[in-house]
Amino acid sequence: MAHPLRILILEDTPTDVELAQRELRKAGIEFVAQQVETRDDFLKALETWQPDIVLADYKLPHFDGLSALALLRERSPDLPFVFVSGTMGEEFAIDTLLRGASDYVLKGHLAKLGPAVTRALQVAETQHRQHLAEEDLFNSRQMLRTVLDTIPQRVFWKDADSIYLGCNQPFATDNGYATPEELSGKTDMDIATEDVARRRRTEDRQVIDSGEARMNVELSFARPDGSTGWRVVSKVPLRDKDGRVIAILGTYEDITERKVNEERTRFLVYHDGLTELPNHLLAYDRLQQAMAYADREGSKVALVFLDLDNFKTINDSLGHSVGDKLLREVAARLGQCVRDTDTVSRQGGDEFLIVVPALSDTDATAPVLDKLLQTIHMPMEIDGHELSTTVSIGIAMFPDDGRDFESLMKKADTAMYRAKEAGRNTYCFYDKQMNDDVLENLQMRSGLGRALERGEFVLHYQPQIDIASGALVGVEALIRWQHPTLGMVPPGRFIPVAEETGQIVPIGEWVMMEACRQAAAWHAAGYPKISMAVNLSAIQFKRGDVEKVVIRALHESGLDPSLLELELTESILIRDTENILATVRRMKLLGVMLSIDDFGTGYSSLSYLKRFSVDKLKIDQSFIRDLATDQDDAAIVRAVVQMARSLGLRTIAEGVEDEKILDYLRIYHCDEAQGYHIARPLPADQMTAYLVAEQDRIGGAQAGRQ
Repeated sequence: MAHPLRILILEDTPTDVELAQRELRKAGIEFVAQQVETRDDFLKALETWQPDIVLADYKLPHFDGLSALALLRERSPDLPFVFVSGTMGEEFAIDTLLRGASDYVLKGHLAKLGPAVTRALQVAETQHRQHLAEEDLFNSRQMLRTVLDTIPQRVFWKDADSIYLGCNQPFATDNGYATPEELSGKTDMDIATEDVARRRRTEDRQVIDSGEARMNVELSFARPDGSTGWRVVSKVPLRDKDGRVIAILGTYEDITERKVNEERTRFLVYHDGLTELPNHLLAYDRLQQAMAYADREGSKVALVFLDLDNFKTINDSLGHSVGDKLLREVAARLGQCVRDTDTVSRQGGDEFLIVVPALSDTDATAPVLDKLLQTIHMPMEIDGHELSTTVSIGIAMFPDDGRDFESLMKKADTAMYRAKEAGRNTYCFYDKQMNDDVLENLQMRSGLGRALERGEFVLHYQPQIDIASGALVGVEALIRWQHPTLGMVPPGRFIPVAEETGQIVPIGEWVMMEACRQAAAWHAAGYPKISMAVNLSAIQFKRGDVEKVVIRALHESGLDPSLLELELTESILIRDTENILATVRRMKLLGVMLSIDDFGTGYSSLSYLKRFSVDKLKIDQSFIRDLATDQDDAAIVRAVVQMARSLGLRTIAEGVEDEKILDYLRIYHCDEAQGYHIARPLPADQMTAYLVAEQDRIGGAQAGRQ
């Protein structure tokens, strides 16, 4: 004991008190003592002095020892209490012990007092520890029961005969029982169909007989509504002290929602989310198969590129909802015009691609093409509007016009534009004469080549906010071309030409250098530190040295690498994957962030997210635009956000155009957003003003909190 033993002595005779203390000293006990005679003094000493042991005479003029013992046991059940009395019969002594006394010593035998006190203290300590252990056991059981009843997993345990010994509350509820106790003693024959019960019994026997666990087994089950659900089930053996398996412990968790989301995500890897047609990646794969078959059989393959005429007018005048329904109807009609062996895919926007294999010659495509034109032109009834549209079609033939996807796609696209120039609602085959027409575009190509040295490029910056707090967290650098005669040229017009000519490499390098320089300048000026997102082109990886460009931009600007976000298009990740992977991993080691742009519209693959150590997914605006009105878009966005959160990735939605969309994204726990509702892309000086306003907002908020 760290302090001298505190002894409370209930005694009215000073001589007896002194004799008792003398015997305790003889016994080598270090102590301090306090004497009391009355009930009030006794209670006060218990509360204020907190003794370690009580010595009490049996009978006092104003108080008695049995009453003192009763009061003590109400307050301190484990505190030692020893009677020290002049006369005490055996019957009385036994009665005091039954009432909770630790021991008794006759005043005529005080030599026994020291051992009695020591023994009483030891017994009290043992009892105290036992009470603590019992309390801990009770608390542990209560905690275990609480944990079992609140975790999402269903938990149960059975004996070697597959009789339920216990379960948690969720398991009992799943099987129609109000409490776990009601299920004890039941078997699976009582709670499941005969087939299911037999299967479970077989699984139990496998665990019991082998002594080996069956972990994370995915099993289907029939849901109450008749649909199929999924569970992941684990069963482990429980052994006795001799190592014999005497029972099994099982758990399962309903993973139906996860399976549905995974299936939807896998579907989106190869399909378009709006029309559910095959996407670009699947069309690419089907064309590869068709070309291989054509090489073996000496046949031809048509790559048919379709673009709806005047779709933008319908979309802008009647709204995106009508436009999307029109695209779905067109997709359905395209499917009605082709053979089962043909592949209809949506490339994005109002562009569709059809792979027509096993053709004897070019003329064999004519019936299909004529049917396409007639079927698409038929009126459509959409949301009370009678709509009619046409398509312009370009066709490239394998092997006549090319032997790979990119060249055939390029030539089909060129032929499609020739069809538009020919008045639309028609089709054109690619031919060599079109090469001459392409020369007419050299003026723009030439101007693009000199634009960099003339300083005609400028960057605009679109703010990105944290949805939860509304705080500015980053900007995306977007290039514009200030053409001397054409004015401000949007990237959609010149980036494809820049990629085709290779000019995208020096242009991309300039964008990287300028974006990092501007971000570092803002940070040095004391504005809020925000990330700078820069898009990377597949051509930059193929023809340029992206890694050196990023290193030089960071070095010359002094920008913190963690504030640079590189946006990769999904097309980058499927070309020369191993080399791209090595490059991306080296750049990741620099400390930069990686995001996937327009996720869900092209080659979305969970394997890419894992292999390339992606930090963020940018959800394409085609899913965001009608989020508040389109259940399919909402389901896709929820699935992408949920998948990203499970993988530890952040999500950002682009194309946020109103507060309602932002509210939905907030409900779905999307992390960030950008779009016209937040801010349009801003020139550097206007973005600086935006940063000043953000800085003032933060300062005002902090002042308000103070």
